[in-house]
Amino acid sequence: MARLHHWLTAAVLAVGMAVPAAAQQDGSAPTIAFSDPSRPGRLRIELLHGTVTVTGAERQDVAIEVRRGGENRPSNRPDPPGLKRLTQNPPFSVISEDDNEVRIQSASITRPIELAIQVPLRTSLKLSVVNGDGIVVQGVEGDIEIESVNGPVSLVDVAGSVVANSVNAPVRATIARVATQKAMAFTSFNGTVDVTLPRDIKASFKLRSDQGDVFTDFDIDLRPTQTPLTVESRRKGARYRLEANRAIYGTVGGGGPEIELRSFNGDVYLRRGQ
Repeated sequence: MARLHHWLTAAVLAVGMAVPAAAQQDGSAPTIAFSDPSRPGRLRIELLHGTVTVTGAERQDVAIEVRRGGENRPSNRPDPPGLKRLTQNPPFSVISEDDNEVRIQSASITRPIELAIQVPLRTSLKLSVVNGDGIVVQGVEGDIEIESVNGPVSLVDVAGSVVANSVNAPVRATIARVATQKAMAFTSFNGTVDVTLPRDIKASFKLRSDQGDVFTDFDIDLRPTQTPLTVESRRKGARYRLEANRAIYGTVGGGGPEIELRSFNGDVYLRRGQ
């Protein structure tokens, strides 16, 4: 019965969100409660075209606001004589809150959606956007997974463990506190990776930029490169390829969980927080 209630609540919200948040009768953003507020919840977002901002707040539910959306992709088709084209709202849905997880999806590639979401301060996130203006997370503590293909990733004053990746844009993060015994990674193929970590952190680092440079103001105890050469053989042509491992390995504070910063076409910055 409880699960049926969650499904019905989500269905009502999904229908209500077919209009912009400003059109809500009381002017407030719709909310979804976690089934067990005594433990951290999880928010999962999957968008093909859009922008996501998630902010931690003193609350126990998830508030979802559509700030902008519905712009059609430019069309080569002329408007019919005497008629004008109307902007449609972006289609998306909220799938039921289940086992303390709220999931939001939009499969539209022609109409972008901009979501501004507030979550409890302790909430785990799994956010994925293909096209759009990127992903911003601020003031959230938890297990954070970010995947952006064509937009930047910005993490501000987050805590916990982070795995963040962008294919064609920068990744920037300021970490207030790190989770002990959990590895983290910040990577971009075509963009800068710029990460600020606590001054007193104890961690082992793997730093690499294939087409750029690596900079830091941490006093890193450098270690010899692991596996300096990778050998690839081709039996038919009797050819061998040797590839040097360009990664920089080192520790801070005696070492700890591994933190990787990696870019292919961009510089890497590892900064010490205040």
